[in-house]
Amino acid sequence: MAKTPDERESEGRSAPRRRVLLGGKLIYGDPPLSLDCSVADLSESGARIRLQGPEPLRKPIYLVVIRQELAFLAKEEWRKGATIGLSFVRAFDLKNPAPELPRIVRQLWIEQTRGRPRE
Repeated sequence: MAKTPDERESEGRSAPRRRVLLGGKLIYGDPPLSLDCSVADLSESGARIRLQGPEPLRKPIYLVVIRQELAFLAKEEWRKGATIGLSFVRAFDLKNPAPELPRIVRQLWIEQTRGRPRE
């Protein structure tokens, strides 16, 4: 049985987790679907996200964090209602996306940043 964040808190993590409150997008399944989410905790190795409901996720799962200009190929590690723990399999820089990054993720990035001033 997968462990909840509280159970994993006492175990060592591969990377320190930071509390954040970021908007995100999930792109999942084949054919791909997209869904808004909130990113509550973030580390180099994973994230805790919240959905509006207990939506079942199908592989592959990509978490897109527009503000950080990153996308992650992810794996669902645990779930408690609408809160999900993801581990990252691979990170992608959205400013210079790798050819393996699905077109829908690149397209979402373009749509979300269109007209946004560069920092």
